Amino acid sequence: LHRSRPPSFSASSTMCDRSRRSSSIGRKGGIDYKEVAAFCTQTQLDTLSDDVGSLWAVHQSIPVLERPPSPITFLRDYVHASRPCIIRNCIPAPGGGDDGGEQQPLTMTLDDLVNICDNKTSDEGVMLTCDATPDGHGDCVRSVVDLDLHPLATPVELFVKPEERRMPIKQFRDELRRGRDEWERNGCNCNEDDWLRDHGLARFGTKVKTAPTRKRPVLYYSRQNDCLRTELKPLFHENIFPQGFEFAEEAFATGPPDAINLWIGDQRAVSSMHKDHYENLFYCLSGEKVFTLCPPADIPFLHENEFVSGTFRFIDTVKSAEGNVDELVDNGGEAFGEWVVEPDPCEDSDQKQKTRWVEPDITRPDATKHFPRLKHAHPVTVTIGAGEMLYLPALWYHRVTQNCETVGMNWWYDMKFDSPSWCYFNFLQHLKVAT
Repeated sequence: LHRSRPPSFSASSTMCDRSRRSSSIGRKGGIDYKEVAAFCTQTQLDTLSDDVGSLWAVHQSIPVLERPPSPITFLRDYVHASRPCIIRNCIPAPGGGDDGGEQQPLTMTLDDLVNICDNKTSDEGVMLTCDATPDGHGDCVRSVVDLDLHPLATPVELFVKPEERRMPIKQFRDELRRGRDEWERNGCNCNEDDWLRDHGLARFGTKVKTAPTRKRPVLYYSRQNDCLRTELKPLFHENIFPQGFEFAEEAFATGPPDAINLWIGDQRAVSSMHKDHYENLFYCLSGEKVFTLCPPADIPFLHENEFVSGTFRFIDTVKSAEGNVDELVDNGGEAFGEWVVEPDPCEDSDQKQKTRWVEPDITRPDATKHFPRLKHAHPVTVTIGAGEMLYLPALWYHRVTQNCETVGMNWWYDMKFDSPSWCYFNFLQHLKVAT
C-alpha cells in the first residue's frame, strides 16, 4: 500500500525491527516468550477509555486558528500535544490583495485543474491513475466468498483495495460526474450494504458468479505517492501550491515533506478508518471534506486486525458467436460485467499477503452491536471547507469522505519515531483483549 512505510525510511524500519526482535526472545525459565502476548481485561479497557476521555474532554471541539501559528506555538500547543486543529489563511490566492483589498485564500475546482492541465500538455492531457470500486468504499475490510474453495463457502473478511484505472484528467472529471448524476437519479443509493444486497457478495478468485451490473463505478483520485510532484508534474510546476510550510517544518523538525498529494472525489467515495505514520497538513481547495477522527490511544477499541488482502477487478462479460465467453475488455464507464476480488501476490508462495486495518465503520448506527469495544472510542467529526487546512497529527485514526465534489491536497511530513509516544502506541497496538 502507498500508506505503508517505504524501505527508505530508516527510522521506522529500525523501530519496526526492534519491535520484532523484542517479541522473539528465546526461552527463559521454561517460558517461550515468542508465544506470550500482552492481554488486557475489560476493567483495564474501561479505565483506559475513561483516561482518554478525560484527556480529550477539554478538546471536544477542534480549535480554529485564523492564521498560521508561529513555529513555537504550533509545536507547544498542537504537535507536542498531538492535538488536531484547523488553520485558515495559510495559502493566499495568487495576486490576492494587490489592489489593497482583503487577501483571499487559494481555492481551485476540478474544472480549474482540467483547464490548467489542458493548456500545458498534449492532446491526450495529463494522465491520472484513479481508484474504481463498485460502491465508493476503497481500502476497506469486506465480506468475501472464495469460489475457488466452494460456491457456497462461508464468507470471510478480506482487506480489499480498489481497481486502478488510467485515464486523462478530463475523462476522469466527465466520468466522475456522469456516475454521480446516475447515482442521484437512482435516489442516492450507493452504500456498501445496498450494493452487496443488490449484486451479491464480491467474489474472491477467478470464477465469476456475481450478478452482472451496468452501474458506473465510483471513481476517486487518491494516489498517495507524491502524485502532485510526479503524475501531476505539469500542474505542480505552475507554482500555485507551496512546497511546504515554514511554521510546520520547524515544529516537526523532520525536513521537507515526504509527499505532496492531490485528492479528488465526491460524496460517494469513502476512505475507511485508518492511521498514517505522517504528520498531515490537509488543505481543501474546493468543496467540503469530512473527517471522523479518533486519537491514537483508541486503538484497543477500534477492532484493528490483520486481514488477507486482495484487489478489485472489473470483468466485462462478452458474448461471442460460439457461446458465452468471459474476458477482460476495455473497462469503460458503461461496461456490462462483474466485480471480482483477486488475491494479492506474496513473495512467499505458501503465504498470503496481509494488511493491518480497522474492520468496522464507526459512523454506522449499529456498529457497536457487532463490534462492542467501539463504545469506548472517542470519535469526533470535523468538516473543512474551501480555503481551510486541517492539521492531523501522526497516528490519529481517520475516516474521510466528502459532502460534494471536492478537491483537496495534503503535505505528509515524516513523524518522529524516536519518541515515547511511538513506543507507547506500538505497545497498545499489540495488546489483546482477554475473553
